[in-house]
Amino acid sequence: MIELPALEYHVAHGCNLSCQQCSHYSNFHVAGKLPTVDTADGEYSNWSHRLKPKRFAMLGGEPLLNPQVIGHIQLARQHWSDSQLMFVTNGFFLHRFPDLPEVLLETNCRLEVSQHGTHEAYVQRFREVKRLVWRWREKYPGIQIKIRQSHRGWMRQYNVEDGKLIPFDSKPAAAYRVCMQKTCTQLYRSMLWKCPALAYFNQVEAKLKLHHLPAWQPFRDYQACSADASDDDVRRFLQTKAIHQCGLCPSHRTKFVHSNPLQRSALR
Repeated sequence: MIELPALEYHVAHGCNLSCQQCSHYSNFHVAGKLPTVDTADGEYSNWSHRLKPKRFAMLGGEPLLNPQVIGHIQLARQHWSDSQLMFVTNGFFLHRFPDLPEVLLETNCRLEVSQHGTHEAYVQRFREVKRLVWRWREKYPGIQIKIRQSHRGWMRQYNVEDGKLIPFDSKPAAAYRVCMQKTCTQLYRSMLWKCPALAYFNQVEAKLKLHHLPAWQPFRDYQACSADASDDDVRRFLQTKAIHQCGLCPSHRTKFVHSNPLQRSALR
């Protein structure tokens, strides 16, 4: 088995929030089919007999937009039996899945609820999420739930000029050193991708019509690791650090405080 720190899978690409500078581009509300359990089963089957991620995370987007959430968690445990299982959500739709706590316990899956801001309107809504989480903690002893302060580490991922996304012009090694996604290998379209920025770029490019911008060409040229790659090629892919495409990301962590994530606003 080929070991790696983490493997991540989008249970949904869209999101109900609009957190600018999202590393998964979820703030652009891209369209797309929700992965079914059968779809995920096929994608997992290509890799679960070869890969042994220390952590396997289901996220998005907002994964709770997918009505098959329960089945996705159970399927993930079947395929990644030895991994730390994690489900990451903004929490706003937890109330739609009253059976979720029992499934989390049965599958030994940790629930991570991300707080995405400090805007007053958002915080008021998020208090409802925290109250539900507290009730689950009391009712289900042993359940693993963490509220992560995601907004505290928010950083600028790209530049914005005239309403278009413009990449940075960095030295790849310098950008890799400050990258917060260097262990966030994505499983998408049955292939392995180095990070979310590369995996989901085609979606945001289509949504924002960025095809005419030559600066993004390195992202277009990127080759993900296919399931028919040899074990040596997969290991080489996972062990490679800085690549040419890293140069399109920032080489310094520039703090970014987004406005109310409940509302869409002009890109900045």
